Amino acid sequence: MSGGPLSSFSKQGILLLSILHYGVGISLFNKAVGDSVELPSGLERECIKSMEWKYKEMVIAEFDGNVSLPKSQFEGRLEMNDSNPSLIIRELSLQDSGEFLVSAASNKGHQIPTKTIHLQVHEPISKVEIQKEIKLLANQSCSVWLLCNVSVGSNLSYTWERGNETYRDDQQIHFSLSPADGDISVTCTASNSVSEKSSSATVKCSNDKITFGRQPEDPSSSYQEVP
Repeated sequence: MSGGPLSSFSKQGILLLSILHYGVGISLFNKAVGDSVELPSGLERECIKSMEWKYKEMVIAEFDGNVSLPKSQFEGRLEMNDSNPSLIIRELSLQDSGEFLVSAASNKGHQIPTKTIHLQVHEPISKVEIQKEIKLLANQSCSVWLLCNVSVGSNLSYTWERGNETYRDDQQIHFSLSPADGDISVTCTASNSVSEKSSSATVKCSNDKITFGRQPEDPSSSYQEVP
C-alpha cells in the first residue's frame, strides 16, 4: 500500500539516515599529482532537491534535477557521480589543493548543513640521495656529516637507520667514527603523505682514505647529533 504511514516513515528515515551520514565537519584528502580523487557528498540523490559544490567560493558543480558544470580550472577533469552526488576530479595538480564546500537542500525543502572538504595535492618523492662528508680529526677519529637530499622539498619526514639504531625528523645527522668501527651502513628514508623513498650509503673512518664533500647547502638547517 503506497502513501501509508510506513511508506512516509521510510522516506523520512532514509532522509534522516542520509543527513546523519552526511554529518557536519571537515574531511581531509591527501593525493599525489596525477591522481584522481572522489570527494564524497555523503548524500543519496533521491533525498536531495538541489546541491552545489564550491571551490574557493566559486561554484564548480550544481545539481537541480540535472548536473551542471560551470567553467572552472577543473574543466575537462570534473564530473559528478550519478548515484551519490560526489565530485570526481582527475589528473590532479598542485594548484588543485584547497577547500571544497558542498551544500544541499532536501527534497522537503530543508537546507542541509554545509560540509567542508580539504584536498591537499603533493608532489611524490622520486629520488633520495645521501650526501656525506667524512673528516679525519687530530685524534685519528672521524667526524661524519650525512645529509638526506630529496627531489621535493616540502611536508617531508625523515628516518635514519644506523645499524640497530633509528633517528627521526632531521634531514641531516652528525656522529663520530673510529677506524676500528669498520664499514657502517646508513639508510635515510624520506616520506610525505603520498610517497616514500629510501637511500643507503656506507661510511668508514680510514687513516689513509678520507671522503671529503661539501657541507650542507643550508648550514642553519637543523641536524641531529648522534652519539
